[in-house]
Amino acid sequence: MSSDPATPIVLISGFKAGTWLMREIVTGVTGLPFYEPPIIPGKRKYFDPGQLHFVPGHFYSWHLVPVEEVCDALNKNQAHTIFVVRNIYDVVVSIYFHFLNNIDEDIDRGANKHSFLRKFSFGQGLSLMITGFDEQNVRWNGMVEVLEHYNEIFKTASLCKSIIINYDNLVKNKTSTIQEITHFLEIPLLNSDIETLAKKTSFSTMKTTAQKKQIGKSHFREGKPATNRNKLSEYHFIQLRQIINLYIPDLYFNAEKVDMQDIIRP
Repeated sequence: MSSDPATPIVLISGFKAGTWLMREIVTGVTGLPFYEPPIIPGKRKYFDPGQLHFVPGHFYSWHLVPVEEVCDALNKNQAHTIFVVRNIYDVVVSIYFHFLNNIDEDIDRGANKHSFLRKFSFGQGLSLMITGFDEQNVRWNGMVEVLEHYNEIFKTASLCKSIIINYDNLVKNKTSTIQEITHFLEIPLLNSDIETLAKKTSFSTMKTTAQKKQIGKSHFREGKPATNRNKLSEYHFIQLRQIINLYIPDLYFNAEKVDMQDIIRP
């Protein structure tokens, strides 16, 4: 872990929780580009604290799990950390379409799970997203890693200088959320500048920009919060609750402790 003499800004987002949107917002607020660590193939790469780097002139952005070593580094460097989470039931569906449509293929980072998933019905595919699979040289570790990530975020938030952003609130109340971020980062912006940034980061504007630049355009599917969970069946809810009960039983308590109960409710 390298450090920057200036106060670092760290953006830690859940998988499919609005990472590209938040990057645009943080860049708009700070004027800084983001730094993303090189992707290292491996079973649990997001749990590797060695992927945290404080790069001068950049803010850090990745799906890093804030394990104890990460939390220690954040505090040692007096970092301002922004966590971004999303309702776990919406995330299941978003991950499914991420793999089915081979998102990021346009930037040579597709997961190449689409051919495997197309062998199954929509409902079966959602179940595979929840349980995980390792078949025919295609692997996904399932929602247990996503839930472990969120649990660590909930536990770490009170241990470092941080703010947790709910993706649904970000999309529905973007102007007030940007104001919240500027206050947290101690960077004053005029109301007119905040309104301009809110418009610049609208779903339609970002999608059009990505299409023109031919970078990241595959990320833009619907842009509607709190609608994915309606596509789940009751047995999907049961499967996800069972994973929580078996592997992350303190998730409910930790979510409530930071007022993020909506993240784990259907």
